[in-house]
Amino acid sequence: MEEPWQPDAVQSRRLDQLEASMSEYIERNIDTIEMNLPVFFGHVAASLDRSFPSLPDREYDEFIDAVTLKLLNTIRHQPDVDFLEKVLRHAMGNKRRRKGRATLDVIAGLKLMNSGNFSQALDYLIKHRNADARINTAIAYCFYRLGQHQKPAAKPLTPFRPGNMELHAREEMITLIRANPPQNRLILFNQKDSQLDKIFWFMQEQAVEWFPSEPEFLRLGIRKARLDEDTQRRQRLVALATERFHDDKYFLTEAFTLRIEQRDGNAAAAIVKQMMQQYPDDHEPIYFGLKLAVFGAQPSSYYSFRKLALLKEFPSRLLLLLDIAFELMCNRQNEAHLCFLEAKKAFGKRNHFMTALEYIFRDAHRDDPERAKRARGTLITAVDQFCMQTLGIRQD
Repeated sequence: MEEPWQPDAVQSRRLDQLEASMSEYIERNIDTIEMNLPVFFGHVAASLDRSFPSLPDREYDEFIDAVTLKLLNTIRHQPDVDFLEKVLRHAMGNKRRRKGRATLDVIAGLKLMNSGNFSQALDYLIKHRNADARINTAIAYCFYRLGQHQKPAAKPLTPFRPGNMELHAREEMITLIRANPPQNRLILFNQKDSQLDKIFWFMQEQAVEWFPSEPEFLRLGIRKARLDEDTQRRQRLVALATERFHDDKYFLTEAFTLRIEQRDGNAAAAIVKQMMQQYPDDHEPIYFGLKLAVFGAQPSSYYSFRKLALLKEFPSRLLLLLDIAFELMCNRQNEAHLCFLEAKKAFGKRNHFMTALEYIFRDAHRDDPERAKRARGTLITAVDQFCMQTLGIRQD
């Protein structure tokens, strides 16, 4: 009999409940589970098959990974490699996709790191280098910790020289910024304050200290903080970056975005002024000036930057979209409507972007203030993303 359809949110909640139930079972029966690993993993697979017969393979395998992590974090002894391999073999045997075990190998590597077996942990981690930036930092951390054991006793007036293992750690961090692997790819470790994340931030801070003139390590941290929605860390990193590299356009762009998010118009305006001086021929300072004027509903500032945009040959369609956003922010509904009609002509018929924007624009004129406010915000975000893409302003 076919499983009845359920919304994704309902299925996700049921999966969470099953995972919580499995966690309780592991905690109560860990000694028995250790002696009967095939039976335990068979029980996990049977529970999934029975409760979620139509579960996609990826989610099925991620559940097996999560149970394996809970199992290895619950055992009362420090496992050796033979035991870890046994656990991983049974976990892989019950997955639907029988190839690729990066998440399981990282789980094993972290377990070995917790017991101080950093050399053995490297065997599990190195083969997945560049699969996720956090694996690279975990590799670097292993070398760093091995180097801690090599440090000789400090001698007065003797300059410090890093040992071979610490040099390997530094080389690994350099490899990381050159390869630029994806971040947060291993979903299991994306929970806040996961061990893999803590290692990442420790090594990111070490790299910033080791290489104070290299901006890429600060970029690495800012991208990660933005992904994690960690505003406080992002603020600290941006402040340090703009202090050390005051003329770096990436960091200035990030600082401007932060100030806009914090509704700090004065600080954002100061950044625009600085960028106008340092990058007078680039699109960013002019567009950011327009954006700030739209958000602040400042006519004189908007018209001033619009003239500069015309001189820099900004696409006319882009300026028409900004006119719509500006008039909406000034609560000039009739003017906004006329600007929208002009933009529709410029974009032509059957333009998917304008079609979608028109529905949002209509909501922005609703009598319901809350709905109209949300619609304005959505429209301005859509226009902003379109403009950033059109002008080639990247914020990776």
